[in-house]
Amino acid sequence: MKRLWFLSFLLSAALVCSSCGSDEPENPQPTPEQPENPGGADHPDPTDPTPGENGRYLVVFASRSGNTERVAQTIRATLGCDMLEVEPSEPYEEDYNATLERAQTELDGIAEGNFPAIRTVVEDFSKYDIVFVGFPIWYNRIATPMQTFLHRHADKLAGKRMALFATSGGSGISQSASDARTLCPDAQFTENLLLTSASGGQADARIAQWLERLGASREETPEAPAGTLSLKMTVGGQTITATMEDNAAARDLMSSLPLEVTLTDYNRTEKIFYPDPALDTEGVTRGCAPVPGDITIYAPWGNVAIFYKEWPQSGSLIKIGHIDGNGIDVLGAYSGDVHVRIENNE
Repeated sequence: MKRLWFLSFLLSAALVCSSCGSDEPENPQPTPEQPENPGGADHPDPTDPTPGENGRYLVVFASRSGNTERVAQTIRATLGCDMLEVEPSEPYEEDYNATLERAQTELDGIAEGNFPAIRTVVEDFSKYDIVFVGFPIWYNRIATPMQTFLHRHADKLAGKRMALFATSGGSGISQSASDARTLCPDAQFTENLLLTSASGGQADARIAQWLERLGASREETPEAPAGTLSLKMTVGGQTITATMEDNAAARDLMSSLPLEVTLTDYNRTEKIFYPDPALDTEGVTRGCAPVPGDITIYAPWGNVAIFYKEWPQSGSLIKIGHIDGNGIDVLGAYSGDVHVRIENNE
């Protein structure tokens, strides 16, 4: 019955999905016969992603039947970004039942700390604003090659903004998202995207809407006009920029750079630190209703406050800048304190 169901699924998926709407069967595919413990010495050489014209994003994916790969290709075509396939050391069998058996064996091995061998290793993720991670869902879990990849690269992905996308015959993504957070506990996870056989015909539109919500686009961040004050912050291996106001307080902050500070979470709304000495606010216009990304000074206390949520109008706030693009999401993803380096963006 499983074989008949699978053949029926493939036929219906091929008819419904034109480019990337079909999804991998929720019942998995094979497992390396001898799972490898990533702590061992058998590590492949680093793999170079296929480059795109927009180097801000990386799409990394695992796919056996090609469904997840079609989604990855759509994301790459939309963003013009780099892409890399995670490949098992031992290719999966064509026989579906053998695939199911191997997948279950691999999942059992992972539960005991033994991850199947893969051929894909990335040296550095630092240049990427977002890493898109795609996989089929096998028995409600992340496909095993991708689990190995995330496990091996957890340290390099710490602080990195990650967006999960998955294909499935009908299973949800919640358990897989939990797997990813366990495998990469220090990464910053965004909204997930799940494409099932039922949503195949709407796949392209859903991918485009998802990327828009994430703030991901083909265009590079425009350079600030000449003479504009601009700073950059390094947060957990990621770099975000901010355009500063042309006022005395902003110029005073810029003159004190570079700074190494710890931003403390305040009121679950803003990240704050106290410059030493206090910034010059004499004669600077006060009063603003901060929106996410605004960099301000709270005049009574003298602290710098970077808002990641909206706040009502306050006559005690002085706006001195705004974080560019969706960079505030990087800071807002940290629920507690976070260490940052602030420098001139030259």
